[in-house]
Amino acid sequence: MNSAVDAGFANKSGIKLLVGLGLILIAWRFWVVSQLGITLYIDEAQYWTWAQHLDWGYFSKPPGIAALIAASTALFGDGLLGTKALAMLCYPAAAAACWAIARRLYDERTAFWSAIAVLTLPMFSWLGLFVSTDALLTLFWTLALLAYLRALDSDAWSDWLLLGALCGLGLLSKYTMAAWLGAAFLHLLAFHRPRLASAKPWLAAGLALAILSPNLYWNVANDFPTLKHTADITLNKKAGGGFKALGEFWAAQWISFGPILGSVFFILLAQVRQSWRDDRPRLLLWFALPLWIVVSAQAMKSSANANWAAPAFAPAAIAAVAWLLQRNRQRLLIIGLAINIAVVGLVYYWPQVLATFDVQNPAKKSPFSRAQGWDELGRQLHPLLQANPDAVLIADNRTLLAHMLYELRDLKPAAASWNPSGIASDHYKLTTDLRPWIGKNAILITQDPADQIASRFAAVDKLATLKAPLDSQTTRDMDVYLLRDFKGY
Repeated sequence: MNSAVDAGFANKSGIKLLVGLGLILIAWRFWVVSQLGITLYIDEAQYWTWAQHLDWGYFSKPPGIAALIAASTALFGDGLLGTKALAMLCYPAAAAACWAIARRLYDERTAFWSAIAVLTLPMFSWLGLFVSTDALLTLFWTLALLAYLRALDSDAWSDWLLLGALCGLGLLSKYTMAAWLGAAFLHLLAFHRPRLASAKPWLAAGLALAILSPNLYWNVANDFPTLKHTADITLNKKAGGGFKALGEFWAAQWISFGPILGSVFFILLAQVRQSWRDDRPRLLLWFALPLWIVVSAQAMKSSANANWAAPAFAPAAIAAVAWLLQRNRQRLLIIGLAINIAVVGLVYYWPQVLATFDVQNPAKKSPFSRAQGWDELGRQLHPLLQANPDAVLIADNRTLLAHMLYELRDLKPAAASWNPSGIASDHYKLTTDLRPWIGKNAILITQDPADQIASRFAAVDKLATLKAPLDSQTTRDMDVYLLRDFKGY
């Protein structure tokens, strides 16, 4: 039976099966998002506001994510799925790139199972529900690796320049793409040193920097906010860290692979000398391990989120699949993929699981609760803003401002961040200024006491305390004030 199945992978039937499975998984994710009762998460809402004012840079990220959302909403509208659509499709596109990489390095059979593995990895299945910079970064990471393989084989100008363009677009998505460029340089230095005597790889790198250069100029013109923010979260953060944080990070990586593929990956690491003898797993791990090393160092220093090494999962998954297939462990691979799908399903339907077991206060135990209730607060705030059309909407934190700007997008309210210090500590403090509103009214939304803000206005009227239920015991609250005649900071 296995031989018959394997033979099918060598022709178009394997591709058709892969496409069909991919479409089912994509449709499943879109349906899950629509059924979760959520709106955008804070970062997604902030990225949406960026997309309303396209620029070459933003406070915490380069412009790729804003451009992706602008394209997505132009095609599908500003609703929940419209905002997320193109980002959600980046992971299936990355799986297709992994299929091409595995096919070039191994064979059709390995390519098929590698693509399925990437499609069903818990890491990408979770990230695939949301809009994040990891979506574009993972896509360009895998496409760049495919272009690099083509360039090594052909040494054609077109392939090297394509590689440079993909790396440049990756850098515009997230500066983490620099780790890919570093890995490529070291790979050429170690195994293809004569290529460095050619102008082609250097011009590819020059093209990548040229594509990034408008963002670098934007940073110069705005006193380097993105670079300072990136340095702050990677170099200057002092809390936490140590072996406990490192262990937690690697436990999260194992879970994000799934138990079987994660265990195979650790075997590959334990047998690194043996893996290094075959240039195929060596190349795949070469473009995965440096990123994990960097993020592991960050975990030791302070802490690291599980998704910070997300692009590394793609080449590592190919290596793990190939290891299993080369040892005739296809049944174990299928079991591993089935477990991953079951784990993903458990996460996707976690709210229903909590309800089935009658868990008390489920909002406290659901990862989706952070994206719930904001739409209801927006609906309640809507008439208050309509009744005061000349007032500027202000908030004392980016979370409220980002969510309400998205939820009230039909009103397109004027908005500003409360920032008496003048320090640009987030996007809204960088891009908005309340000083031109001196002598005018404001609508303040806050979840904290408003005394200090209210003292800078001639009069204060509390309009409402808005409440959005998250469960029978938990609500998301927000106070709304009408502040008259701004005196200035």
